[in-house]
This record gives sequence, C-alpha cells and structure tokens, in this order.
Amino acid sequence: MMSLSLVRPWSLLLIAGVALAAAPAHAETLLRLSETATVMEHPDELDATLRVDVTAPNPAQAQRQVNATMEAALATAKAVSGVTVSTGGYFVWRVGPTASVVPEHWQANQSLELTSHDGAALLKLVGDLQQKGLAVGQLGWRLSEAATRTARAEATRKAIAALRGRAEEAAALLDLRFGSFKEVNLDSTRPQPIPRMMAMAAPVASASASPPSAEATDVSISATAEADVVLLPK
Repeated sequence: MMSLSLVRPWSLLLIAGVALAAAPAHAETLLRLSETATVMEHPDELDATLRVDVTAPNPAQAQRQVNATMEAALATAKAVSGVTVSTGGYFVWRVGPTASVVPEHWQANQSLELTSHDGAALLKLVGDLQQKGLAVGQLGWRLSEAATRTARAEATRKAIAALRGRAEEAAALLDLRFGSFKEVNLDSTRPQPIPRMMAMAAPVASASASPPSAEATDVSISATAEADVVLLPK
C-alpha cells in the first residue's frame, strides 16, 4: 500500500523562508585606488658649515692655531641670539715629505655648524666669521623637522580627501554606493634636498666685504593614500 505524505501550507512558508535566508546577498565590489597630493613649503631654517684650516711646521702648532681660532669663532657665534652652534670633526695630518713637498708640514682643521630661522642674522654672522679666518663649506636653506611634519600632515589630508572623492565618483559611475575603506596605506616623501652654495675656500680679505647670500626656494612634500574601497549596492 502506498502512503501519501501531505505538506501543510505553513511548512511551505517555512521552507521558502529558509531558502531565502540561505541565498547569498549581493556581493560587495572592491576597488583599489591610489591618490597622491603635494604641498609646497618655503624653507624656514638656514644651515651653514664653516671650518678652520691651518698649516704649520709641527702638529702642536697646528692644533694651537685651530683651537684659538675656533674658540674665538664660538664666542662670536654664541653671542648671536637664535643661532644653534655646534662643532664638527677635528682632524690633524702630516703632509710630505715628498719630491714636491719639502719640507714636511702638518695640517689641521675643525668644522663649525650653525643653524637659525633668522636668515639675515645668520648670514651676517657667517660674514663676520669669514673675517676671522673661517671658510664656508656649505650654506643653504632647508625645511625644519617641525615644518616638515606639518607639511606632511597637510599632504596626507589632501591625499585622503582626493581618495574619498574618487571613490564616490567611481561608485556613481558603477551605480553603486560608497561603503568603506579597508587596508589603507599611507606614505609620504621626504623634502627634496636644496642645493647648497659652495663658498670660497679662502676667507674674505676685505673688512668691508658684505656677508654671503642664500636665496630659499620652495620645496615639495608629497603624500600618497592607497586603499581598497568597498562599494555596495544602492
């Protein structure tokens, strides 16, 4: 004898509901985008490197002359407000005797590092130190660490805003809506080095000579924002 199984109407509704719940929802769309923004900043810090160069018949005399010149230079530099002063390497070496260098002699040098946000004051100081026998090795403007951080933050803000704008545009073109960002990567560039003026190796001889010049040019700071953009159905 055959048995007949009956399915009640409410059971059909339950089965249909389970089937609908198990059906996958509309899949999200992932879109990878990248945007780079650049800001221009004016250098705010002047950096100078000077050095004392001495030639003497023996090392003791060479060192005494370097020490005396540097001591006077430090006193002059520290008297200028707003200038950061530090000394660099100290070197003493023998030259000769050779066929072209007779008799032998000794050379010594030491560098002096100066930094200031007040360009006019630092340039005047450099000119004064040239009169005292120091030679300028490097002189140029740069972006300070604080200014670099501020510029990098602004570039990053602009890059993220541009990325969000592109995500919104892409969603509209695809008839979707912006959902969220995921796996966001942020990167930024260091400021490009500013070419520094190479000064004369010999000190300025004239007491009335004007101080050196150093003109600053804007530097660029860039930041890149890259992310997977989640687009959802409308």
